[in-house]
Amino acid sequence: MIDNQIKTSIGAKIIENKFKLCDPLNINTKNDVENLFETLAGNFAEIVQYNKDNRLYENPERSLVTLETLCDIMVNKTIITALDRYADVNNKLLSINNLNCTEHVYKKMIDSYLNTSWNSDSAAGGRQWTYQTCTEFGFFQTSNQDDHVFGNQFPASFFIDMCSDIFGKLYNFDILSNGIKRSNIMYGELNIKENRVIYVHGSVDPWHALGITQTKSKNNVAIYIEGTAHCANMYPPSPTDLPQLKHAREMIRAFLNEWLTENDNNSSEVDNIEFKYKV
Repeated sequence: MIDNQIKTSIGAKIIENKFKLCDPLNINTKNDVENLFETLAGNFAEIVQYNKDNRLYENPERSLVTLETLCDIMVNKTIITALDRYADVNNKLLSINNLNCTEHVYKKMIDSYLNTSWNSDSAAGGRQWTYQTCTEFGFFQTSNQDDHVFGNQFPASFFIDMCSDIFGKLYNFDILSNGIKRSNIMYGELNIKENRVIYVHGSVDPWHALGITQTKSKNNVAIYIEGTAHCANMYPPSPTDLPQLKHAREMIRAFLNEWLTENDNNSSEVDNIEFKYKV
């Protein structure tokens, strides 16, 4: 969709208007184009990851926008083109985040991460998380396939460049590769040797693909909750919660209660358990 438009200056102006860009789109500035594609794909990533997360206390309007909301927009035939539907999704995200325009300029994004003051936007966790991705595990959310729905404009190299531009030239592909090896050695990859750990994942949360959904040792528990997203069990309960989410919370509480009250010198009799529920 957007790929065809950004081949010309006229097309770039169309994208500027439809997606309410804060600054003119320079199609010859590679980092700006990549950042735009990543930002627009991020609209979907944000809603999917935190789908129905019971954060009404924080931003009621945001909590009412779900994966179904975005799907309804994207299949709405009264909006003639797929490009316009994609723009409508972006407008919806601007609205719930109280923003007037879409930031896409790469340097502005880097400058926001370079701001280390406690009252900066990145102080809430964005800079810290980015540092971890640059030094410990990668986990970049990329798109580099020619036929991918979100385009092929933000490969892993885009994020590695971010690492260097935010934290210094030392933070390159080599230090990331070594950092990933170090993390795997320290934590045991998927063969973690631990005791009394509860791994909780939701089927809607994309991160579950990187998590442990089956345990291999006794006295550890893997709970896989069908139909829930990121950290659903950690948000306040709601009368509309799925039965499997309610049950997962009960199981977590039961295991924690047992482990906190038993004698540390005695091994638990709880066997390796995997909970999986179907919606």
